[in-house]
Amino acid sequence: MNRKTIIMCVTVTCVFVMVVSVALFFLYSGTDKSKNGLADTRDFMLFSAVPSDALSVMKFSDLASMTECLVSEQSALHYFVTEKAERGKMVAFLEKLSASSSLYNSAMSSPAVMSVHNIGDLTPLLILDAGKSGANPAEAVDSLNSLALRCGLTAQYTDATDIAPAGSPLRKRSLMLISPSDILVQSSLRHLKSDISVWDVPGFAESVRMSADDAMLILPASGVEKTLTAIFSSKYRAYPVFFRKYADCTSFSITNFDSETFSMTGRSYSEGGASDFMNVFSKVDPSVPEVASVLPAYTIHAEALPLADVSAYIDAYFDFCETQSLSKTLESEFSALEKRGGIDPADWAESLNIREVAKAAYVSGGTVETVLLVHVGKKDSAILTKEGASSKDGGNTVIRNYAWTGYLSALFGPLFSTDDEAHFILENGWMIIGSRNALEEYTSGRAVEYTLAEYFADASITDGLSGKSSYFVSYHSLTEDESFTEAMFAKNFLPAVKASFGDISYEPVFFSVEESKSGMELNFRLHRTTVTKSQAPTFERDTSVPIPEGPFRVKNSGTGKMNLFYQQDNLYLCLQEEGGKGLWGVPFDAPICGCAQTVDYYANGKLQILFASGTKLHLIDRLGRFVNPPFPVNLGKEILLGPDVYDFSGRRKYNVMVLHTDNTIEMYNLQGRRPPEWKTITSSETIKGLPERIRVGGNTYWVVRTSIQTLIFGFYGGNTLTDFSGDRMIRPDSEVKPTGDNAVEVVCYDGRKHTVKLN
Repeated sequence: MNRKTIIMCVTVTCVFVMVVSVALFFLYSGTDKSKNGLADTRDFMLFSAVPSDALSVMKFSDLASMTECLVSEQSALHYFVTEKAERGKMVAFLEKLSASSSLYNSAMSSPAVMSVHNIGDLTPLLILDAGKSGANPAEAVDSLNSLALRCGLTAQYTDATDIAPAGSPLRKRSLMLISPSDILVQSSLRHLKSDISVWDVPGFAESVRMSADDAMLILPASGVEKTLTAIFSSKYRAYPVFFRKYADCTSFSITNFDSETFSMTGRSYSEGGASDFMNVFSKVDPSVPEVASVLPAYTIHAEALPLADVSAYIDAYFDFCETQSLSKTLESEFSALEKRGGIDPADWAESLNIREVAKAAYVSGGTVETVLLVHVGKKDSAILTKEGASSKDGGNTVIRNYAWTGYLSALFGPLFSTDDEAHFILENGWMIIGSRNALEEYTSGRAVEYTLAEYFADASITDGLSGKSSYFVSYHSLTEDESFTEAMFAKNFLPAVKASFGDISYEPVFFSVEESKSGMELNFRLHRTTVTKSQAPTFERDTSVPIPEGPFRVKNSGTGKMNLFYQQDNLYLCLQEEGGKGLWGVPFDAPICGCAQTVDYYANGKLQILFASGTKLHLIDRLGRFVNPPFPVNLGKEILLGPDVYDFSGRRKYNVMVLHTDNTIEMYNLQGRRPPEWKTITSSETIKGLPERIRVGGNTYWVVRTSIQTLIFGFYGGNTLTDFSGDRMIRPDSEVKPTGDNAVEVVCYDGRKHTVKLN
């Protein structure tokens, strides 16, 4: 069995549930309550033995497929049978079952159902078709029973002839019931005898009929809240109560099932009538979303509502609010917003001819930022420039104050709100709203340098945020920002999510409510892939060069102790004992360049402090006296950072490395002369610091970090030895690890480790 197979049925379903819950969308399809004969077929009759309190039900046409699903460590279903010790017994049973060839072959073709129940904890119940009733149990039954008992499980073989009600198709079958809990096994038998099962859960039969397939996952609304509570962190548990209103039951047909892609199509059934949010969708036309074209490739998650006619949508939304007794509250909110913003929210939306609203999150400056995006069909200058510019930038990327905080959430629901709606910009027909820090991703060019749509293309996956007529779309990257993913999932469930990452670098999840020939469909896709970028980053993501302010640790040759050398705000140079008193302070007239090193300039055992300022190298002794001549030594061009000091020969013949303000790195001796063999190190990108020395195969090389990549140069500089492009470029944060044979191991933009020869 392939242990790396991705069968993330529960994870993807629960992420789907979360997406829809947050979006506050209902979906409705069909009203026919007929079971359509499904309960009488061998594939579906096992549902009659599932107790009616099931939180979720998983059905496969054979036990082999279910076993592969549950024992894969990449499957989040693995969590439900391993997170607690009792559940671990179930996965041990399935693993041993798959390892026994004789038992595997005889038992694995049986239809199987796995349900999850809340009996103080989420606990699974496995139900197998064990053959015709009235016959002697097959040899496999005894073997299954024995294996289950050895794994600490309760197992019971039951001939359903005398248990199932008259007319039930199960009277012709025998069953094998296996669970960590004897309570669940007995509950199943009692429910079966009383002719009560999940078939009686509102909407269950109808939703199963609409999605009938070999592999299915069914979520009754009654089980959603408990399931989500176990999966998501407390911050994300506010939504399950609402989702119970989403539909009576939702079923999914699993359409793709391999190591790279998991996809399923769902249909929901509800008897909620006019009070269901589906009425908003039923009164409007779907549209093609476009938000991926203006989101950065490093987007963590995004949700979008495409609008064919914003006026029609607002009217439909108001009708829905009438059924929820929310109209007076909404009218009051609109009145307050109009008083503050100077325009009624509906008029505001119509005057801009809003074509799409979206919400997205990405990391900016080390912080997860959330923005709102509005695709405007008309640029109403009276609205868009009301507050005037609040930055000196020109063109469409000017940052302006935003005067309509709360308008989007009032019009389209609380999903479309964020904590900071202080500013906005215009970007290619989109109004983007958020904090100044978030919007600077756009004004700097970083956000649209490499868009999410381009990233999807490079990942060779269908853009789930674009292309098809939809009512709602969403996206979440489980691998983009692990801290965000860790915050979303419950502590006990998180390992199951992370296990799915395996050896891939990108795991996106898409959900959409789309138009189809048979009505609205819920489409869900999860991919596991490694992205090979068609283009390397060209925008410098961080052009600032950090200059250390000190204090700098230096050795005092007189005492043998470490001292601290630093510069005060008044530019005085000072030396003090480490953790002790000040030793001296001397005046100086310019800032130093972020480094201070000790050298034995006279080769007599007495150390001096070497530092740089302006274009010059300076030397000062341990008593605060400047050494001259020959110091200060003028290097001829402005120094940004340095010096780093090296004694390559061990004979106190020092060389220094300096980063100049013209984005060049030079090597000098203490007389300010470059070695004859030296060739300047430079780059078209911003060099972020002084080079790092590495020894590989007996040779010295220089590792230089730029704003985009890591470059490696030979000892005497010149051209880089790592002139790579695209996804083979070395990441700027990659460790450079010597591996012998004049090679190093590095991490490239494709997310993988590579060995690079330095010959």
